[in-house]
Amino acid sequence: MIHKMHALYENIPTEYLEIFENEYGLEVGSKPNLKVISLDFEISDEKLELLGTTLVDYDSKMNLSDFFYRGASAMSVSPFLTLYVSEEGLKTDGEYSASSKDYKKFIRIIRDNTKQNQDLECLYGFFSDHYHEIFEALDQYLNGTKKNPFIFTISINGEYIGRSKYFTRIREKAAEDYFKDFYTLGNKHIVGRDMLCSMCNTTQNELWGYVSIYNFYASKTDLAPLAGGFDREQAHKNYPVCPQCATKLKKMRPVVNKYFNFKFCGFNYLLIPSVIQSDPLAISMEAIVEIMVAQHDANPDALLHLEPRLGEFSLGKRRKIIDQYSKEVFDYLAEADNEASFTMLFYAINNAEFKILVTIEDIFPCQFKSIFEAKDRAERYDVFHELPGRQSGEIYDLEFRFDTIKEFFPINDRIEGDFSKAFLELSRSIFMQKRISYGFLLHRITEVVRRRFANDQNYQLTTLKAFLLLKFLTHLDILQSNKPHTCKEVVMTGKFADFFKEHQDFFESSAKQYVFMTGVLTQYLINIQLQDKGSAPFRKRLNSLKMDKKLVHRVFTEAKEKLIQYDKNYYQELEQNIAELMIMGGIDELSNDEISFIFALGMTLNKKFKDTKKQEIENNQ
Repeated sequence: MIHKMHALYENIPTEYLEIFENEYGLEVGSKPNLKVISLDFEISDEKLELLGTTLVDYDSKMNLSDFFYRGASAMSVSPFLTLYVSEEGLKTDGEYSASSKDYKKFIRIIRDNTKQNQDLECLYGFFSDHYHEIFEALDQYLNGTKKNPFIFTISINGEYIGRSKYFTRIREKAAEDYFKDFYTLGNKHIVGRDMLCSMCNTTQNELWGYVSIYNFYASKTDLAPLAGGFDREQAHKNYPVCPQCATKLKKMRPVVNKYFNFKFCGFNYLLIPSVIQSDPLAISMEAIVEIMVAQHDANPDALLHLEPRLGEFSLGKRRKIIDQYSKEVFDYLAEADNEASFTMLFYAINNAEFKILVTIEDIFPCQFKSIFEAKDRAERYDVFHELPGRQSGEIYDLEFRFDTIKEFFPINDRIEGDFSKAFLELSRSIFMQKRISYGFLLHRITEVVRRRFANDQNYQLTTLKAFLLLKFLTHLDILQSNKPHTCKEVVMTGKFADFFKEHQDFFESSAKQYVFMTGVLTQYLINIQLQDKGSAPFRKRLNSLKMDKKLVHRVFTEAKEKLIQYDKNYYQELEQNIAELMIMGGIDELSNDEISFIFALGMTLNKKFKDTKKQEIENNQ
């Protein structure tokens, strides 16, 4: 991952690197709707006076020249007295307090600043002794905002921290310490000499051993050293990086965080392109980088309109594959040649910890393209078209996206549980086009469908989404083949024959057809009960869709008897076909999960097989 960031550096246009370049590690991104509260002081004759306050909009350019806001991990503070504050953070037991979390940070920063410039002693004294005056000044903005954050800063004699002479030494020290964490352990300056840099593979006079751009490599912990044994001072033997490469990596992090950082169904991930061969591919890689940079400011549903600059790319209509809201570039990258590959790194940040969840390496454009082709083929089937919407008369077409998988492998769901790991592993298999266990997938699908059915929720839509998912994986050719099924032909005509032919990849056995058609017949009976009685007592005979061979046989027999009892047995041809399929056997080869899902699918799709004209005649008779 870090090596790929280093290699990508050469393909990042200079203007993008310069946007983030500053020697103090200041924040450079925009922060919409964020306000900055400034306490305005005047120092004369070594006396300090609070003149008042100023409220201004946060501006990223002004931050680099004036405010000097720099993020800090949970256990540390910025060297500059510019930091996030909130009403809640400045209060203890509901009252503003000098012992509150945020105010302690004020004191800690000013104490550190005073050690570097004694002229700030008066500022330290004011914050220590006149905190009531400070709280009164801040309360006019914070009162009632609770957790809503502001950025707090100060100005002295009309100049903010970035320009004030009182903070000159503080700024200089921050610049000196910008790379300090890369070569110090405690207060010791530790470097390697005359070693091979792990980034550029050249021998360098000085190498640093603690270049931790993201905190998944914790070189200063007791357990990190390997080549150096248990001596952390020998960590440079594990991961030596020369100052020049460390500088590139430091510059790359904000660029990657902004332009190569995406959302995937609630997860954060980095998408890093890599050149496979170096030759004339620089143009291609520049185009890829340009796409990924351009998408940052585009609306999620917008086209990027990069045709004049992309040359070899043939861009069609934008298609979403993750969810309805996320910005995506997969459809564009699918059109690139296989001269570049991509790494997806899913991560989670908890305080200062950067935790890698899943890494998917070497995804090629052809694999992105296969995903979109499988998506298009799966969505073409009639069963996914013109579905009834929430509003009367509203219809829509069902589309496959990765959030369809979340329906069955939810993330931190209060009822279903947490299937984060399984969801990410399934996503990895899809991107890499690796085999997925049919039995494992169907078990989860059936559990969700059963629960929706038992709770009288919309299990039909869930069942249809599951069918779409299975169709997508089938067309992607990654669903593990089932064991061979017995299939004996039954002479069948009409809508069922057409349906089974269209979906012969799924209904390849006579047993599956039998279970499906029994589900259709069962729903016909339930519809009649709902129409005549306003309730469906036969649902209770379905055992919450925990189906097996015996139950399917029993349901078929009972459904047929009920229809005769109601004198509404309009489905004799269907019953005849079901009986013939049942006699042929093969249902022993199906798992209970398969039987349950196929039966639910038949109930869901029952309207597809209704002969409206015939039923009208029978109803009149």
